[in-house]
Amino acid sequence: MASKRGTSAMRVADHHNMRASQRSIAKQLLAGTAMSLGAMMLFAPVDAQAAQATQTGSKTEIAQASATFDFAIASQNLNDALLAFAQQTGIQIFYDTAQVENLTSTAVNGKMTAAEALGKLLEGSDVKYSFTDDNSVTLVAGGDAMLDPVVVEAQGTSNPGDPAATEGTGSFTTTVASVGSKGNESLRELPQTASVVTSERIEQQNFQYLDDAMRYTTGVQVAQNTAGRSSLFSRGYEVADVQTNGVSVPLSSRDGTLPNLAMYDRIEVLRGPAGLYGGSGEPSATINLIRKQANDEFSGAGSVGYGSWNHYSAMGDVSVPLTEDGSVRTRAILSADYRDSFVDVEENNNELGYVTFDADISDDTFVSLGFSHEHKDQVPHNGLPAASDGSLLNVSRSTFAGADWNTFENTMDDVYLDLKHQFSDDTEGAFSLRFSNRNMNAFYAYTISTASASNTASYRALDLASDEQAIAADAYVNHNFDLFGYEQTLTVGADIENTDFSYVQKLANLGTASISSPSLSIPTSLSTRSDYDQDSTEFGTYAKLKLQTFDDVTFSFGGRTSWYNSIQKGLVNGSNGDSNTSDDAVFTPFAGVVYDLTEDFSTYFSYTSIYDPQSETTTTGSQIEPRTGEQFEIGVKGEHFGGLLNSYIAAYQMEDENRAVTDPNDTNASVAAGQIRTRGIEAELSGEIMDNWQGFVGYTYIYSTDIGSQSDSSYRTYAPKHYITSWTDYTFDEGAVDGLSVGGGVTWSDGWVFNDTIAAPSYTVVDARVAYQINDNLSLALNANNVLDEKYYSRVASTSTFNYYGAPRNFFLSLNGTF
Repeated sequence: MASKRGTSAMRVADHHNMRASQRSIAKQLLAGTAMSLGAMMLFAPVDAQAAQATQTGSKTEIAQASATFDFAIASQNLNDALLAFAQQTGIQIFYDTAQVENLTSTAVNGKMTAAEALGKLLEGSDVKYSFTDDNSVTLVAGGDAMLDPVVVEAQGTSNPGDPAATEGTGSFTTTVASVGSKGNESLRELPQTASVVTSERIEQQNFQYLDDAMRYTTGVQVAQNTAGRSSLFSRGYEVADVQTNGVSVPLSSRDGTLPNLAMYDRIEVLRGPAGLYGGSGEPSATINLIRKQANDEFSGAGSVGYGSWNHYSAMGDVSVPLTEDGSVRTRAILSADYRDSFVDVEENNNELGYVTFDADISDDTFVSLGFSHEHKDQVPHNGLPAASDGSLLNVSRSTFAGADWNTFENTMDDVYLDLKHQFSDDTEGAFSLRFSNRNMNAFYAYTISTASASNTASYRALDLASDEQAIAADAYVNHNFDLFGYEQTLTVGADIENTDFSYVQKLANLGTASISSPSLSIPTSLSTRSDYDQDSTEFGTYAKLKLQTFDDVTFSFGGRTSWYNSIQKGLVNGSNGDSNTSDDAVFTPFAGVVYDLTEDFSTYFSYTSIYDPQSETTTTGSQIEPRTGEQFEIGVKGEHFGGLLNSYIAAYQMEDENRAVTDPNDTNASVAAGQIRTRGIEAELSGEIMDNWQGFVGYTYIYSTDIGSQSDSSYRTYAPKHYITSWTDYTFDEGAVDGLSVGGGVTWSDGWVFNDTIAAPSYTVVDARVAYQINDNLSLALNANNVLDEKYYSRVASTSTFNYYGAPRNFFLSLNGTF
């Protein structure tokens, strides 16, 4: 069963004393870190490489030519392909763009040396290459005439473990992602919509938690709670799992398992059903967090910050090579974030530690072993009630409808193992494993009724405890082969996930009190509502064929077979919750096609599906069949300026069938008859608009209906029909304003009604940022959120609770350094 620690009163007292001590120490550490960071960065050498010994041209050529990278470069205009090569290796390329603009590259995929990749990239052309110095390649024309030098170079760090890393690129976009595929695949070649929140956006917009970033992601809706405990929805359904490097673990708002982002390079989001590689679940979205790998040279970063409502933050990040050539290396990250809130009493404190050990065992084999520990310590706020007529309250945004003894604590310990091997030029394989141990304890008061005319409401105390151990593994092989005169790709693999979960919930009614920081006594007696254990296992095998039959057309066909079993024992919501849910050999198909319209644009169509086991039984006592979700999607994708700017627009229709509903002839039984239809449009533009100008804008439209309902209203509306979010940044590089960058964004939400009950008015929020690059190592940034101080509700959910104001105008100042 879930962990239980002493009486409620003892836990609250101990928790408050510990929190006060931690925050006092934290302030001292943050102040010391700020002074150390400033001194270190100000006097650090401008170029860390200046201290390293240089090599002769011939030795360098051998070293660079034999360096191994994991490439993912599609066949495309040679200019664009060379840019992708530079981005994935960090190598400068000198050449005249005009002399190769009409040439097409050969696709380069898999692990190989830089020399091998360049040779394959230039195959069929009369252009040759020559390594000339420590980090440069010059292209030579067929007649041995040196091409006029134009530099194409990557801005990222030297990261052999993740060639698609966005850290250090300064970009709001990327050309490849691993979500929706196995291994990195071109976003343009993926017949589904996917968004990538890059390292640059995470840093600029100061995203601390996953829900912070998802609030500004196309096609994702965030049902606000205390940061790190929000619910995420996409295309009308809640996201119940999150991946790290392609391996899933459960995601829970209640248990507070939304992670701190300091250890991640980027967030990949694939929307809609994804049963091919995801197995069972809701037809919402696949969120894949890509963890930071160690750089092969000594490097690091640090930041300290202070903001509104006593918001203290600090982060340290260092990579250290453990061998002379950097083939064995490590990286460690420490992050601390402590903050009060615009809501009285509410607090949110977080500490994260992460370390990874990466090794190039050989030119063909890479292994990474990582560990992370995250601790959340919060004074939670469950939101406000509504008035008895369903209208939202017009009270101060600082109103806290809870008790001063509210507590929430969560710890997450994770182990990560990633192994990649290149069997041959045509075949690669990978194995990933993740073990996760989470526990949560919470004790807080919240409202359970509408607010009276005198602004009072009924309160309840909730005592929660959960323990969860989850282990998941995935193994796959990609094999390229020639057929019909084109290179085809076959992917086969298998995955397994086991989760052992225990949960205890106790309740006590506290009577009526004010909705503004009420005086509530700690209850001495609570009744147990739930106390159960659940053990679930899912195993699946999958295969996908990526088939090109014409120059401009690529088909994808795939399928998955899944086996699922879940045993639950104990008390659930006051009743016997014993159940045994099992599904055998459930087949989940996938199909898609991509047609290249022009050099910049492709159109695509896809059919995707997923299933979700159901424990309800029929009148005969047999388990009802699983829910199924299937989606048809069509869209247009653009890749501009060699992938520096990406765009898409997509329309979809999704059917959610076989939902368990009460049997009309037996109210104690269920039948699989419910059907929900969701239609939507999503559009996005992200990347470099012009030199020094990065931008992002996303639009989401969604509408869901219950096919069997007589009502014309939408089904379980968790979000507005229309939602727009944007962010942009411009950096000056000349004159008196050299080093200055200015940016900002606008978020607009349409008004909407939740479950025909509560109306949420539309709102517009304007954010801004100004930053200054003090020197090559040090920068200062000021973020201003909700600049116009819009008063709005960011979430509405019921007449009794979960109605949240958005944050008022607030600021955050940060000092950031690299070395």
